[in-house]
Amino acid sequence: MRQLAARLARLVALLALLIGSFVAPRAGAQTATPPAPGVTPSPTLTAMPTPDISRLQRTDNYLVLGADVRPGPWMMHTDSIMLIAIDHDTQQVGVLSIPRDLWVDIPGWGADRINKAYFVGDYQKRKGGGAALAREVVGQMLGVPISHVVLIKMDGLEQLVDALDGVTVKLDCPLYEQTPDPKNPNRLVNWTLPAGEVRLNGADARKFATYRYLTSDFGRAQRQQMLIWAIRNRAKNLDILPRIPQLWDTLSKTIKTDLTVLDAIRLTRFGLSLEPGNVHGAALDRDVVKPFITRGGASVLAIKDPQSLNRRLAELFAAQPLAGLSPTGTKCPAPPPGFGAASPTPAPSPTP
Repeated sequence: MRQLAARLARLVALLALLIGSFVAPRAGAQTATPPAPGVTPSPTLTAMPTPDISRLQRTDNYLVLGADVRPGPWMMHTDSIMLIAIDHDTQQVGVLSIPRDLWVDIPGWGADRINKAYFVGDYQKRKGGGAALAREVVGQMLGVPISHVVLIKMDGLEQLVDALDGVTVKLDCPLYEQTPDPKNPNRLVNWTLPAGEVRLNGADARKFATYRYLTSDFGRAQRQQMLIWAIRNRAKNLDILPRIPQLWDTLSKTIKTDLTVLDAIRLTRFGLSLEPGNVHGAALDRDVVKPFITRGGASVLAIKDPQSLNRRLAELFAAQPLAGLSPTGTKCPAPPPGFGAASPTPAPSPTP
């Protein structure tokens, strides 16, 4: 009985997070001392107020990681990283996407991409494993506490969408992307979705959330948040309870979480009650991060400055609702040259 309860808890926890997901600055500035008569004053810098992120110290914060598992010793890189902040008092949720290439300090390992923290925790057999180290690294980088961690293997996302009989996303513009050729994994083939409401099966949902050969990390982050909301809407419109055995059989090997049964029940009830305008999505995008070249010559991203990061965190619950996100924007791009034929370009080896 306990084993069954634990299994159901992990399943409901995943559904709850997918269903549910996805303070003004101080006035005034320092006054400069008036210059002496006849003396030309030197330029002075106005002290900027520190953005207030205290709200995120009081919310329930969950770290949700998506892993595309590959064979070999470096198989557990979490290339989808989201902080989901739940404010029960105001019935609001904030979803923050974190780029996988963000350069951070991993305790006991050194500077590296943030998507490697989970692997390091497991590889070094840390107490709490990869989940504990990923929570520590992300929590320290953002400066906010993290209550729980959920790891979802990308196979599980695909299977979940299929178990829900597909989900629907709305695109303002066509999406142009590339994916590995199923007949030849060393090549890429073009893949597109039309504008308007698009029904995604599991395989297409995985492409929608994963690949960015032609688009950017930031566009992919928005697509992931859109998919979260689409899954939430589909789950709300279906009678989920009879599907639990099927969902668990499908997903039990693709989810790792520390949530309890009570956590799962509370989150499910909360997620189903959310209004579309109360679930907000943001990202650590170009306003917050900048390109950075490591000593080893790797191209990564770095936080511009603490002020930019804290401003994004302070504005999380005022960001655009997930229900209104678009990964392409209102100005639709033209199709890339030669789009529609298989690309002779070899597929990159790292997870896109």
